[in-house]
Amino acid sequence: MLTQNQRGQDEHRQTHTCVRKNKVKNLTNIKFTKEQIKTLEMGPQYAIEKKPKQYINELIIDTENSIRCLHNGTQNTFRYLAAKKIKQIGESNRNNIMQKRHQYNVNQIKQILQQNNLTIAKADKSKALVINDKTALTHKVHTFIHENDMVQLNKDPTETYQKQIQLAIQNSEELIEKDRPKYLLNIKPTAPRLNAYIQTHKENEPIRPVIDNTQAPAYKPQSS
Repeated sequence: MLTQNQRGQDEHRQTHTCVRKNKVKNLTNIKFTKEQIKTLEMGPQYAIEKKPKQYINELIIDTENSIRCLHNGTQNTFRYLAAKKIKQIGESNRNNIMQKRHQYNVNQIKQILQQNNLTIAKADKSKALVINDKTALTHKVHTFIHENDMVQLNKDPTETYQKQIQLAIQNSEELIEKDRPKYLLNIKPTAPRLNAYIQTHKENEPIRPVIDNTQAPAYKPQSS
């Protein structure tokens, strides 16, 4: 018989396993290799390491710029030490197979998406990635708009709203200090963007709209 603590640990393992298995969900009939899926499972925030040659060249330039700020009598010594260390870095990264494989997988995934009119969206209520047919996803977005009685505007009102906000700030001199208005405005506002998250836990995988307002006229940017 399991103790309460053991049961809790087993439930945690089961939940963790389920989450790992559901990191990527393919809603299409296009097949991806196991290696490509593993690359996708790393998520959109995963940054592939730069090619060694590229970042070593940048390292050489940055190092030389720093050495030139030192006293003339010590520059050559530090150049020798830096060159020795950079050579070691170059040799250790010469056969960076993992970096090459990830980059190869990314290139292959991009090609498959483009050739088959596919796109990748985020899943709702999880960190999973969902592979969709672009046409099907567009249809889901249009269905959501139609079912919620949304109406398409003939003109983008962003510029009008921006002018109204500017005028409101100008007329609020008693409330807003003279040097503050520039921190209260988005310099180049755009209409809020709709991001369609996929509700994979529901039948037919409908979308949940998530609006990005960070570039909207009324969004307060970070103060400098």
